[in-house]
Amino acid sequence: MFFQKHPISWLLAIMVIFLTGCASPRAPTGGPDDILPPVIIEEESTPNYQTLFNEEKITITFDEWFTLKDVFTQLVISPLMPVQPKVEQKGKSIVITLPDSLKEETTYTINFGNAISDLNAGNVLENFAFVFSTGTELDSSKLTGKVINAVTLAPADAVWVMLYPVGEDSAVYKRKPEYVAKTNKDGFWSMANIRSDSFAVVSLKDDNLNFLYDQDSELFGWLEEHIYVSTPAAVLPQMVVFPKEKVSGIRDVIHTVPGWMKLIVDAPLPKPFPELSPPLDSAITVWEGDTLHLWYNPEKNYGGEAILNGDTTKIRVSTGTSPVSSPLRITALSGRLHPLAEARFFMRVPYTYVDTSKMSLVNDSLGPIPFSVQTDSIIRRTISVTARWNPVARHTFLLLPGAVTDVWGRMNDTMRLSVVSIPADQFGDLTLSIDGLDSTKKYVVLIKTGELVAERFRIEQQSSTQWKKNGIPAGKYTIEIIEDLNDNGVWDTGDYQTRRQPERKMIFTPDAMRAAWELESKLTWVQ
Repeated sequence: MFFQKHPISWLLAIMVIFLTGCASPRAPTGGPDDILPPVIIEEESTPNYQTLFNEEKITITFDEWFTLKDVFTQLVISPLMPVQPKVEQKGKSIVITLPDSLKEETTYTINFGNAISDLNAGNVLENFAFVFSTGTELDSSKLTGKVINAVTLAPADAVWVMLYPVGEDSAVYKRKPEYVAKTNKDGFWSMANIRSDSFAVVSLKDDNLNFLYDQDSELFGWLEEHIYVSTPAAVLPQMVVFPKEKVSGIRDVIHTVPGWMKLIVDAPLPKPFPELSPPLDSAITVWEGDTLHLWYNPEKNYGGEAILNGDTTKIRVSTGTSPVSSPLRITALSGRLHPLAEARFFMRVPYTYVDTSKMSLVNDSLGPIPFSVQTDSIIRRTISVTARWNPVARHTFLLLPGAVTDVWGRMNDTMRLSVVSIPADQFGDLTLSIDGLDSTKKYVVLIKTGELVAERFRIEQQSSTQWKKNGIPAGKYTIEIIEDLNDNGVWDTGDYQTRRQPERKMIFTPDAMRAAWELESKLTWVQ
């Protein structure tokens, strides 16, 4: 009777039931995220931390599907085995097939690093280690430490820290270490299950992964003092890795035009001068990094040999055209100048004569203004001009024909070089206060913007000092202090064969320099 009396209500009820029944099923929402790494099923795995271990294979089974990646770089086995074990993924298990020549009475650690993670969420089982002993006891001592790069002072990532038995310093070149650990991205390393003994400790950025210091490109370092492992845990002193010192030699010769050669010389400072055979008279030489420039009379078009440390490099006569007919060029090195700064101009080819009577300086608004010229008597490639620069004004440095003569006898044509000065309040003033120094040593201080050295100064026989510079362009700077042991004005790397550690340095990053600022920075050298 209800359906007869209420046909519309009946139809609505049928539609609700139909729509409810046809709704798509949905997964429950709001469940917890998967944040757990794979869990080892102990009863299905080879027991960890065994003694008197003599099995051929190790099986590690997990409770879920997982991925095993970067095993070649992540897996660390210590002590090193005579043959690298075979590591395979089989279903939800890792199977390790061991070599048949393990040492007796030895504790082995197989550390997987970050190689194991679950399949779906990527949760990493960090630094899982399987440990076993072929003897009756497990060695239990643990060492930790940190390695930094001696050049940048940044943490040294993926560097091997290696232990050798004491007694053979040349072992790093000949055979693999007994214990190894690998630094993480923060430079920290950890090594566990080490036997009680004395060891030499070295660190190596192993480019060819053979655990030998046998590549010139490999970074290397070592602890001066041997260690004796006896306590349950110890933190070792911080280590530094450094590049190998360049072996003196001529890497390349560039002789594209008569009258100008470039010899690329790999050698520490001070750079040795190669011997030329036959000799080249009246040549002007300038070092620019690893490049030795030689300018000579183009009419001679030199051909011969360069000799350095007994090695001979052929120098062929240039097939290029003579540069004598090309114009002499001078370019401005300075950007926008502080009103008290000097303007600097640069020549690719050194000059032999500068005639200041053929030079003038004009303020484009006020006319000629007084100026003075300073030449570089050693490198002879820069000319500096000092004047009372009018802020927010353009100046023209005028060179009449013959104002400059270079080593090839070329003279300049009329040249107009622009100089722009801006107000002093667009610059800042920097004051550095440095203490904690050893007054018996010498130091070099570099003020750098990026890799460019903007300013440098030396400190000698002082335990503290103050340095001030006005008119510093706004920007970010780093301050690098070098303990200059050999007094050559640059940082020098170390040498393992002579047991010379790299020169110490410290790098500071003060607040950014801003326009119209007086920035004071206090730096302390840590002995």
